[in-house]
Amino acid sequence: MSEKKLKVHVTGMGGQGIGSTTRVLATAAKLAGLTVMTMETHGLAQRGGVVVSDLAIGYDPTESPQCAVGEADVIIALEALESLRSMPKLRKDGIVVVNTTTYHPLSVRYSKGEIKYPTLEEIESELKRITSTVIFVPAQEDAQTLGLSQTMNMILIGALAANTKILPITKEQIIEGMKAILPPKYVAINLQAFEKGFSYKL
Repeated sequence: MSEKKLKVHVTGMGGQGIGSTTRVLATAAKLAGLTVMTMETHGLAQRGGVVVSDLAIGYDPTESPQCAVGEADVIIALEALESLRSMPKLRKDGIVVVNTTTYHPLSVRYSKGEIKYPTLEEIESELKRITSTVIFVPAQEDAQTLGLSQTMNMILIGALAANTKILPITKEQIIEGMKAILPPKYVAINLQAFEKGFSYKL
C-alpha cells in the first residue's frame, strides 16, 4: 500500500448508510495516522432522496474533500443507477463498487413503461467504458439474509477491501473503525457483513 492519498465518493439513497460508510473509512484512516476530510450532501428527502458523501484521505487539510470531475479513486454506490450518475467523478481506471439492488423511483413505477430504467447489464456496460474494475455485489440480498438490511454498506466496504490494493488502510484498521463508529449492539452483525463482502473476489 504505497499510495497514501485517496478520494472516495459514496452515493445512494437516504437511509442506506452513506454517512456511516464514510465515517468508518475515515476513522480507519485516522487510525493509520492519515489526514482525513469529509463532506456530505443530502437530497430533498432524508429517506429516499439522493445522498452523496466525499472522503479525502492523505490530502492537505486546506484542500477540498469534494470529488470534482475525474478526481475520485473509488466510487461506492449503494444503489445501482447512482453509480452511473457519479461516473464523471471517477478517474480513469478507478474502482467502482456497486450494490446490485435497484430502486425504481415513482416516476418510473407509474410511467407504465414509458420511462425506462436501465438493466444491470446496461449499467455494467456503461461503467466499463470508464474502468475495468467494476465490483458488483448483491449487498441488499446478503444483508437481508444476515437479518439486518442496514449492513449492506459494510458488505460493500468488505468487497472493496478484498479486491483492491489501493486503500491506504488495512483490513484490521477498517474493523477497528467499525467498532469505534457503530452502536455496540450492532457491531457483531456488521462484522459478519464486512466478512461476507470480503469473501467476494473479482
